[in-house]
Amino acid sequence: MSELELRHLRVIRAVADAGSLSKAAVQLGVSQPALTAQLQRLERRVGGLLFARTGTGVVPTDLGSYVLSSARALLNDVDELMAGIRQRTQLATHTGQVRVGGPPGLIVPLFATAIAGRLGGAEATIDIDMHPAELVRKVLDHKVDFAVLEENPGFRTSLPPRLLSRIMFRAPLFLALAVDHPLADRDEIDLAELAGESWVMPPVAEGTEQLAFTRVCAQAGFTPIIKHQLTDSTTTRALVQAGAVTLAKPVARQGSGIVIRAIAGNPMRQEIVLVWHEESALAGAADQAPKALLEAYAQLVDTNPLFADWWARFTADQA
Repeated sequence: MSELELRHLRVIRAVADAGSLSKAAVQLGVSQPALTAQLQRLERRVGGLLFARTGTGVVPTDLGSYVLSSARALLNDVDELMAGIRQRTQLATHTGQVRVGGPPGLIVPLFATAIAGRLGGAEATIDIDMHPAELVRKVLDHKVDFAVLEENPGFRTSLPPRLLSRIMFRAPLFLALAVDHPLADRDEIDLAELAGESWVMPPVAEGTEQLAFTRVCAQAGFTPIIKHQLTDSTTTRALVQAGAVTLAKPVARQGSGIVIRAIAGNPMRQEIVLVWHEESALAGAADQAPKALLEAYAQLVDTNPLFADWWARFTADQA
C-alpha cells in the first residue's frame, strides 16, 4: 500500500464533512468528476472503500471512520504547527518581498513587477500553478501574498473565511481557429456552427473550463467533440494550426497561423479574481495590488484586437 499524504487526508475530511461529493468538490475547488476519480484512487491506495454511497450523499465506512478519526487529529496538529510557524516567521519572510501566484502565462510576472514597483521596489517572486484550489491554499498558508485566479462563472473556487478576494473584471472568452479555417473570415461565430468541429480543451481534472464549456454547448443544442484534452499551450496551438478549435483566453495572442474570433452573444466569460490573506503583513499591499493587476493586463492589449476593444470599453466605464 502506498503512503497517504496530507492532501489525501484533507480530501477525506472534506468529503466526510460535506456529506456529498458535489458539496465537497465545491469546497475543494475541483470538479465533481475529478474528486470522484481522486477518491477512487485513494480507495485503491488504502485497499478498501472509504465511503458508502447513499441516495442523499456519502457516509464513511468502518474503514473510512477509522481513517477519518486519525486524519482529523493529524490535520489539527499540522494546522497548529503551521500557525505557529507563520506567527514566528511571517514578518521576517515578508520584509521587502512580495510573492505572487497564478496560472501559466504572461500576467503573473507582469503583475509581480507592477506591484513590486508600487511597493517601493520590493523583491518580487512568482509561483506558477494552474490549479485555483492550490493557489488558494498557498495564500491561506502564507506561501504567496496574492493569487490571481482565472475562474469560470458558476464554478468559482471556494475561499476559506480568512481570505479576501476581489473580482477585477469579467472578460469574454473567444475562439481560436487556424487562419485557413472555413469560418476564419467571420468576425463573430455562433457556437452551434462549430458543433462538428474537433475541440482542444483542458482535462476536467485540471479545472472547470471544460465543464463550463460543455454546459454552454448544451444550451446551444449540441455536445462538443472534445478530441484532444491537454493543457500545454504549445501543443494546443499546433493542433489549432492543424485545424482543431479551442477556446481562447481574453489575452490569447493572435498570429503564427491562428486568428481570434468572437463567440456570438459572448456566452462564456472568464472572471479574474485577486485573492489575499486578511492577515497580510505587507503594509499597503492590499490597496496597491488591484491597481498593479490592472496595470499588468493593460500591457497585454496588443495580444489580439478583440481584447484591445473590450479593454478600451472596460477602462472607459471605470473612469
